[in-house]
Amino acid sequence: MIMHYQYSIQNPLTDIGVKHDETIENNFLGGKSTNNLSVLKMLEQVMVQVEYHCFTDLRLNRIDPFYRELCLIISEVLVMNHGSSIKVNGSFVSVYLVQEVYSKLCNDHIRLVYNNFHKVSHRIFNKKAYLRTALYNAVFEIESHFVNEKACDSLTD
Repeated sequence: MIMHYQYSIQNPLTDIGVKHDETIENNFLGGKSTNNLSVLKMLEQVMVQVEYHCFTDLRLNRIDPFYRELCLIISEVLVMNHGSSIKVNGSFVSVYLVQEVYSKLCNDHIRLVYNNFHKVSHRIFNKKAYLRTALYNAVFEIESHFVNEKACDSLTD
């Protein structure tokens, strides 16, 4: 199954609309579904939740595929069986708890994870586990991140 999305984004600098076409192929987890909801169906919901279209880089007229990867990781966790556990922060945690936290993720959390991941200067061997933990922690740390960033900026002025 192939899903095709088309949307348009207005560039505020030039007032020119940029059309986007995105094709999502059903190859993630072989299209398997859990809890009667497929990962790809959940992906659609996650993309709406995090306002996926806002990740468009207007200079390049495209969305970095890394944002889609983050949405797929979120989707995979959201369709997992509630009674199972998943490793986050090096410890096993109830999937239900992680799903509750992931349901709070928004555009700013995804951008924070994206930016922090691109600042890492060492090799990450298990990227999926790293990103799962980063997404989980983003919900709890976003406010303190911006407060700290502001404090650091004021020290350099």
